[in-house]
Amino acid sequence: MNYYLRMLGLARRANAVILGIDRIETALKNNFQGTIFFSNDLGASSRNRIIRLIKLTDKIQLRELPHSREELGATQGLNSCAAIAVREGTLEHTIRNAVDKAALSEEGG
Repeated sequence: MNYYLRMLGLARRANAVILGIDRIETALKNNFQGTIFFSNDLGASSRNRIIRLIKLTDKIQLRELPHSREELGATQGLNSCAAIAVREGTLEHTIRNAVDKAALSEEGG
């Protein structure tokens, strides 16, 4: 399992995550700050709902992971989870940096 996937599990145990599109949408309307991680099989309508809301602020990062909703769900002890929001903080920065580093290494950079 990737380092950042293990860290997403740790973030849940630290009570630093919001799971699912509806809950993330509510959090965004209530000034959520942090990073939202999408599964690679998130539906277009759900993706667009979130993107519309994050355009209103520069306090939110967005990353698409190369993993299915089942793989993301497994990090949270669930069968499936299409999106995970991690509240701003040390864990969030660590996870986002690990995702970015993994993406660069996959691109060959």
